[in-house]
Amino acid sequence: MRNIQHVIWVVAGFVALTIGASARDAENHSAAKPSPGDLLKAATTRFGPGENYPVLPSLSTELRGRICNEITRPEIREAFELLDIQHKRNVDWFEAVERLEREQAVWSLHACLVHQSEDVQIEALRALGRLKNKDAVPFLLIYGDYMAVDEGGSENATIHGIIHESIANALSSITGIDVELKRRQDPEGLKRGLRLWAKWLVKQPPSAQQ
Repeated sequence: MRNIQHVIWVVAGFVALTIGASARDAENHSAAKPSPGDLLKAATTRFGPGENYPVLPSLSTELRGRICNEITRPEIREAFELLDIQHKRNVDWFEAVERLEREQAVWSLHACLVHQSEDVQIEALRALGRLKNKDAVPFLLIYGDYMAVDEGGSENATIHGIIHESIANALSSITGIDVELKRRQDPEGLKRGLRLWAKWLVKQPPSAQQ
């Protein structure tokens, strides 16, 4: 009888330890899993000294909410894990943009426009132009206004010229109003285009003006 009781106590103790360990593992896993807001912050908070020039626009509270809502989807969450500025590399960032375009995650692509990497911004602009979703126009206009400046330095000027061209191509594709810029930076030409695209937006249904 005592032997049976001993076996029962041993088994019960083992089961209790197993359940306790599983509960702790689950708790630790849950605690380590970043929230959508954390993932968005990791993808849009500058890492290292200095600051972006031109200064990047801020995402509104409403836009952040829409992005975080998309991040609840597993595919979008995985993409944002790759967008982490501090812990991932440019090849990961580019793959993330590709995934977001594949999932037609228009709101999440907005976050890529305020990513530290100008190359990521360019890829996001091209993706939005291909998706042709009118919901992207309001923030593209804001982003374009911030970018409509000259940038010095040969390499910087070249990249900034590509950004100008990519903004114009994206908005031309979405709105159907074609605006051609000079081959290099063209802030004045971009500003003229922004005025035309803004007039187009005013004539659209309310959903496209949000």
